[in-house]
Amino acid sequence: MRFEGVLSAWNQDAGYGAIRPSGGGEEVFVSLAAFPTDGEGPRPDEPLSFEIVTGRDGRKQAVNLKRLSRSHLSPALREANGGARIRARQAQKKRRLGLMAGGAVVTVMLIVGGMHWWQPTDRTGELPVMKR
Repeated sequence: MRFEGVLSAWNQDAGYGAIRPSGGGEEVFVSLAAFPTDGEGPRPDEPLSFEIVTGRDGRKQAVNLKRLSRSHLSPALREANGGARIRARQAQKKRRLGLMAGGAVVTVMLIVGGMHWWQPTDRTGELPVMKR
């Protein structure tokens, strides 16, 4: 029996992830070997058609994957995926802004510290009086 869902998580280094079925229920494990050999790698939020088998470890896993177009997804699942993408973009923007703000603080500290270090002083630590 074939099911439909979207790739909800993918670990590129390990070569496995999870598919969220469109009918709801528990996510299903999927390995890189289950994907079609069409030269394209797995993409998050990608709509897929798949079969479920029980693996050697007793867990359910997706096999015989086929890529689907976005129009094959149910409207509720399309909405859920769109919301996830928007939240991911917002989180990425916050991280980027946080890094930029942190970089500005470090830059200001380096400038202020450098100004203090470059000020000429005599051996007593006092600024010298300049004579005319």
